[in-house]
Amino acid sequence: MGHRSERTALFLRTYHRDVTWLGYALAAIERWCHGFAEVVVVTPRTGSAAVRRAVGGGVRLLVCPDFRDDYLGQQVTKLYADECTDAGLICHVDSDVVFTRPVSPADLLDAGGRPWIVRRAVSRLGRHRPWLAPTEEFLGRPVAHDFMQQPPFTYPRQLYPQVRALCLERHGMPLDRYVAGRPPRGFSEFNVLGAHAYAAHRAEFAWYDTDADAARVPRLCRWYWSRGGIDAALRRELEEVTGWYGARVTTDPILCHPGGARPDDPCH
Repeated sequence: MGHRSERTALFLRTYHRDVTWLGYALAAIERWCHGFAEVVVVTPRTGSAAVRRAVGGGVRLLVCPDFRDDYLGQQVTKLYADECTDAGLICHVDSDVVFTRPVSPADLLDAGGRPWIVRRAVSRLGRHRPWLAPTEEFLGRPVAHDFMQQPPFTYPRQLYPQVRALCLERHGMPLDRYVAGRPPRGFSEFNVLGAHAYAAHRAEFAWYDTDADAARVPRLCRWYWSRGGIDAALRRELEEVTGWYGARVTTDPILCHPGGARPDDPCH
């Protein structure tokens, strides 16, 4: 029924300045997450040695090209996540997202086996919503909800090539080139994926509203802000949740080219 029989991957796009956060995120995955097909971490070439030292066993590390603006670059990586794993479902977790309770792939689905997405009506947001205009410009239609209300963000692998095909059709260029050419903060990958899913595959997802469905929204993790740093109190909180107090062992990276993949790429 639904996606219950699908293999599910946990997918993290990081960079070297977030290695401390990454350590906590991976420790939480090791402590709380069970039944996932694999954990994939992707990082740019620059600083990959530091990320390599932060990644433990049981994690597949991929190295992607550097981007001029890695805020946009990390979105490119996520939009090509299906080229980095063969899992049927891809669950996105940022380095500053920490699981806080036991989680299995079933927790990412509703009773009917559909991935859930938490949304909030644009009319209920504040006036500062810089993601909205770029999302509507990309899709070519109005967007009524914010689909980045609560991680993790889980999508079936079929959604990614659909969004890439839409980019070619509407904008005449590959998605990686389109996103990398946007102005700073000029794209929102999870809002694009969520809005496309809502428009094209609404019945295949479970939609939770932050207001009407607050009591039903699954609470699997805490979402921090990595740029805010980690003070002593926050460090104690993260250590208590994850059980991680020290450095992790290294592993060798595999070269990956999301957005410009060759047939022999290990991401296929």
